[in-house]
Amino acid sequence: MQKRSIVLLILLLIGAGYFILFWFPNSTGAQDFNMTFIFEQDEPAQYPHVIRRLEIRDTIPQTLYRVFAYQHYYFGFPYYVYSALVLLPARLSAGWESISLNMLLLRQFVNTLPMIAAILILVYLQTRFESYLKSISLFVILLAVPAVVFNNMWIHPDSLVFLFIVLTFFFLDKDNLRFGKSFYLAALFCGLAVATKLIGLFFFLAIPYYIFLGWRQARIDTRKALIVATSFVGIMFSVFVLANPFLFWASERAFAWKTQSDLHDAMGGGFIVAYNNSPLLWLQVIEKWYGLLIFVLLAVVAVVIGAFKGEKRLLNQLIAFWAFPFMAYIAVALVIRAKHFPLPILLPVFSALPAYFTFFALPPFTNPLGGYIKKNGLRLVMSIAGFAIVGAQVFYSLGRDSSMIQENIHREETSPSIQFYAALEQDYLSKIVLDRQLVIFRDVMMYVPNEPRYDDHFKWGVSNYDIALKNNPDVLIMNKQHLYDYTQPGQLETASDPDFALTIQFYNDILNGTVAGFTQAYQDDFGIVYASTPLYDHFFSTP
Repeated sequence: MQKRSIVLLILLLIGAGYFILFWFPNSTGAQDFNMTFIFEQDEPAQYPHVIRRLEIRDTIPQTLYRVFAYQHYYFGFPYYVYSALVLLPARLSAGWESISLNMLLLRQFVNTLPMIAAILILVYLQTRFESYLKSISLFVILLAVPAVVFNNMWIHPDSLVFLFIVLTFFFLDKDNLRFGKSFYLAALFCGLAVATKLIGLFFFLAIPYYIFLGWRQARIDTRKALIVATSFVGIMFSVFVLANPFLFWASERAFAWKTQSDLHDAMGGGFIVAYNNSPLLWLQVIEKWYGLLIFVLLAVVAVVIGAFKGEKRLLNQLIAFWAFPFMAYIAVALVIRAKHFPLPILLPVFSALPAYFTFFALPPFTNPLGGYIKKNGLRLVMSIAGFAIVGAQVFYSLGRDSSMIQENIHREETSPSIQFYAALEQDYLSKIVLDRQLVIFRDVMMYVPNEPRYDDHFKWGVSNYDIALKNNPDVLIMNKQHLYDYTQPGQLETASDPDFALTIQFYNDILNGTVAGFTQAYQDDFGIVYASTPLYDHFFSTP
């Protein structure tokens, strides 16, 4: 076998083992649908929209409309249709009703698998599989980034859109300024990235630079440059529209625009109340989820070196034109500092590490030792420093990764929300005997199982008396930290919700034990429970 084939085989085996590893944590945390709320609330927000893609309606037009007009336009149709295809075999089998199985399949095949594929392609782009050490080391380093490990353990479109982004780089690299079929395939995958999560638009500098470079090197003349630029934008836009069929309905276009506009406003100002906007706070996110800041700096240096030296200059230039403006945007414009936002930025930057070690590689040893060291002292110091930093990063990553995986494997046993429900059920809910369902209003993060005896309700975000009492609940189950978060001094002045004063009143009443028509039944450090006063008097008041 050729060396490249052997390297590829080794990486595929590592990737397969990595995929299997996540089967264990990804099989937990979804014994029923309500359980998914208490671990990652994005999952239950998205899961029903995936399921609806596979439901059969009364008529074919109704079925097609609900398939295409899915009305959760935070993310594009490619994500939802791919997720539905992942669940199609389960839909055709007896295991369709298993939330646990469905969530496992989505986490594994929508997040873990595309991430492995994207990182494998990145490693190929930077090493061409020509070195065992560089290829295997880079593959392991990227797979072990804590944000990658976290992202492998939920359902979200980030892995899929990252794969489209990497494929855009792949075809641009393959095209190598020839402006042939590969260039237009890059436009196709860039369009899919935009169609899935809009972030493909951050190629706005990389693509013009690529075309300009072709023009400057006389690969194309001015007329051809204008043609290929127009063609790239045309293909990207066409893919965006065709990959999101809901755009053909005016009402759905308006709904999608409002969804994205509201999301943009929230990302720039904060959900419900204003968030602190400081770019330096991103350093905390990066250090916790991506690695030691000295390692990040090393990777940035590697991109810069790779952009000016070595065989991968064009690739690393494109990465720089992609990553640096994107990072500047999220640092300045976004106050929501989600851990997964820098994934498509920093992973390509990290992939440039081989450029650093190639640049500072030591020449073959020659005698005498003193003369060799004197001549190559700087290279030796920089190489040792680089290896030390990468070693520290791997040690840091593996520690964080092991902890996260173990936590997810045992999260059902250790969840304070599940433990809170167990105590509440044993001492209170089991003693309430009604000839109807028990009506519950709860915070999203408070677990109540999907059982026929419960009619439970919740609201995303914050609530107030009107919202909580809308369905005449028998029981209120609230999370204390949620109550504390939104009753801090100064919250009212920064709130975007005109009814936020009603929220503060409701939450303060809960904390102070003065909820009209309700009596406090149970509380601990995690949660607090109220029962309607007639129900409490009937079942829990001592004679």
